[in-house]
Amino acid sequence: MSDSEKKAFILDTMLGELARWLRLLGYDTLYSRVYTDSQILKIAERTGRIVVTRDRGLYIRARKRGLRAVYITGDTIVERLAELAIKVGISLRPDPSRSRCPRCNAPLVVVRDKEKVRGRVPPRSFEAHDVFYVCPRCGMVYWEGSHWKNIRRIAKEAEELARSAGEAGRSRGAHRGRG
Repeated sequence: MSDSEKKAFILDTMLGELARWLRLLGYDTLYSRVYTDSQILKIAERTGRIVVTRDRGLYIRARKRGLRAVYITGDTIVERLAELAIKVGISLRPDPSRSRCPRCNAPLVVVRDKEKVRGRVPPRSFEAHDVFYVCPRCGMVYWEGSHWKNIRRIAKEAEELARSAGEAGRSRGAHRGRG
C-alpha cells in the first residue's frame, strides 16, 4: 500500500487550496465549504481521516476526541504543504498517474486512447498530448499541460522548506540535548 493510499484527510473550510493540492498529490481528501466543525469531527471519527485545520478550537476538539489532527499555521501553499510533510509525512512528489480529481476527489483513470477524449479537451491540447486523465465521477479531463511545471516547482519548494525546517529542528534538538 502506497503512502497516499494509507493517509486520508478531511480539511476545514479555510483550506480549499490545500485540499486541491493534496488531491493532486494522490491523497484521498474530503473538503466542502459547507462542512461544519461537528460534521468534520464525525466524518473523521467514522472514517479515520486526519483532520487538517487552521481553526485552533477545532484542532483541540479533534485531539480531545482522540483523532489525528494537524493545526496548520502557514500562510502560503508552500508553507502548508511543507507543514504537512513534516507533521504527517506526506510525499511532495506530484505524479499525475496517481492524482485524484482536484474537484471531486475520485481517483483519476489514465486514458491512452486519445480518441476517448476527443471533443472534451481544447483542440491544441488534444493534438499536443497522448495521455489524459479522466475523472470517472465528474467527467473532468486533465492532462500534463504547462501548469504541471508550476505544480512541480511549488512541490519542490515545499519539499526543500520541509527538509530545511526538519534539519533546523534536529540541530536545535541536538543543541538542547547537550549540556
